[in-house]
Amino acid sequence: MRSILASKLSVSRRPHPRLDGFEDDPNPPHLASKPCLAKRLEWAEKYKNWTAEDWKHVIWSDESSIWIGVNPRRQWVIHPPGERLNCKYVKKTFKSAQVKVMVWACFTGERLGPLIVCDEGGIGADEYEDIIYDGLFSLIDDLLEPPDDPETIRVADETISLFMQDNAPCHKSTCVLKFLEENHIPIMDWPPQSPDLNPIENLWTDLKARLHTPFLELFNHPSKSLEARYRYSEVLQEVWYSQGMELIEALIRQCRGVVLQ
Repeated sequence: MRSILASKLSVSRRPHPRLDGFEDDPNPPHLASKPCLAKRLEWAEKYKNWTAEDWKHVIWSDESSIWIGVNPRRQWVIHPPGERLNCKYVKKTFKSAQVKVMVWACFTGERLGPLIVCDEGGIGADEYEDIIYDGLFSLIDDLLEPPDDPETIRVADETISLFMQDNAPCHKSTCVLKFLEENHIPIMDWPPQSPDLNPIENLWTDLKARLHTPFLELFNHPSKSLEARYRYSEVLQEVWYSQGMELIEALIRQCRGVVLQ
């Protein structure tokens, strides 16, 4: 047998055979929890007979943090020997002015809802009520066809829309749940710690990647000024509404496929 010399670094980089070189952690801790698994299975059993048309009625929603000027995708650089520090092969960073923007958005299988850029300081129950009023209600108004009788008021039900939100504290607060109930908004029961079931998570990844290109074209570096945050909001809106429905339809089909498994 021919022996091969290898450094410790090369050995440490070799994928563990149990992981097949693909996954860092094939068994995430939260999925190993029996209560979480039971809730996920219960959720899948509840919706396993839904058709593709049924899934189109779900209003998927979520919040996400976006770091302005940060490319969310891993970048590889190929350079000639000895040119590692050449400015052509070095990625710019903006550690002195890191800017984070929190956004909320929603969509269905047939329509994009609004993207809302949240105020600085995080989202509590009061802020979330405002988001529901400005974001969710406007989408539901678009989904509800006007009745023949102008004096008739239509309300949302599960045949028209079913609102999906995760179990974040501000989503599950008493005042928010009461607010949704008073406005006749049906809510999908969501299993705990299950972001992988929400198709909007993949949409966030796509949005962040598509945002990076116009940022490089329009701005020299991130800024925390009010004027800059206003411009970031405009660009985020443009990128969000330029999203085609093909990806959304594919993500919802993928969610349905997971349930059927």
